[in-house]
Amino acid sequence: MRIIALLLSTALLAGCGATKVSMYRGGPSHSGVYNTLPVTELHKLNWKFNSKGAITTSATISNDVIYFGNKDGLLFAVDMKDGREKWRYNTGGQIGGAPAIQGERLYVGSHNGKFFAFNTATGQPVWSIPTNGPITTSPALVNGMLYFGDAEGVIYAVDANNGNEKWHFKCGDSTYSSPAVANGLVFFGSDDGYLYSVSAADGTERWRFKTGGAVQGSPAIYGETIYIGSYDNAIYAINLRTGQEKWRYRAEAPILSSPAIYRETIYFGSHDTYLYAIDSNTHRPKWKIRAGDWIAGSPTIAGSVVVAGSHDHKLYALDIESGEMKWVFTTDGPINSAAIVDKGHVYVGSQDGFFYAIK
Repeated sequence: MRIIALLLSTALLAGCGATKVSMYRGGPSHSGVYNTLPVTELHKLNWKFNSKGAITTSATISNDVIYFGNKDGLLFAVDMKDGREKWRYNTGGQIGGAPAIQGERLYVGSHNGKFFAFNTATGQPVWSIPTNGPITTSPALVNGMLYFGDAEGVIYAVDANNGNEKWHFKCGDSTYSSPAVANGLVFFGSDDGYLYSVSAADGTERWRFKTGGAVQGSPAIYGETIYIGSYDNAIYAINLRTGQEKWRYRAEAPILSSPAIYRETIYFGSHDTYLYAIDSNTHRPKWKIRAGDWIAGSPTIAGSVVVAGSHDHKLYALDIESGEMKWVFTTDGPINSAAIVDKGHVYVGSQDGFFYAIK
């Protein structure tokens, strides 16, 4: 299966053939696909953890521990089997994205303008570095280098071992789009309306693609194509090497959701309240399903099921082929983060302050 092969190859690349790397959207290509058992029926809430602060960013799993942050700046390590807290650390500012983890190191940024490396066992910082502004993206970790952005529109390449900056690149506006990495290139969007491609080695710009609005979702890569949504209501398919548009599909409202890609179908949410499944060959919807409010969170795929949260407080699970509703789980707050699926469980945070494990 092509997508599985792609995920395995990028995981090996990211880990230098050694220790596994865990990060936002399942890997540096941000496909949103998890090679694990799907949850086709909802049986029960396994546990919920009260962080006492809104959770708006996604989590990362490593070695049976789930790591996530909240708006109060707290970074948590929680046992994924029973929801027991292992440790917490106050970063001093809202957590700006999902951590990246390799071995005993966890990497994450904060809105206090610092980027941290933590020891996963103790929860204590190994190093931290200042940046120009609040860190607003999830880091990508590839070949020992970290790539992340801040609200001042700067993308950084930092040595994961010691935090030394290798290069930085300045966009025309704030950056909320988490960088994706493939083929020696780093891809990210900006509020200036551009999708950028720069060299992973030295930060040299290769190309930029202009949309009609801010680009706040993260790019997703499949083969030679990058998919990205924009505030101009469109999802774009762009040639990875040239930056030339292949096609676009226009929804009825802005797209902040990062797309997920499986078997040449693109899944994403929109502020028009729909979750879309777009055929990459025909550029038309295979199906679209309406939620009770807008969908800014990014879809997650495991097996035959796509899962996406909505501002209506609900997490929806749909059949990836037909769009048939499999189950719905309700929280007490909007769900703007991407869920994680692992070993027959779904894990997701809500703005009600709770982190949920359901199966």
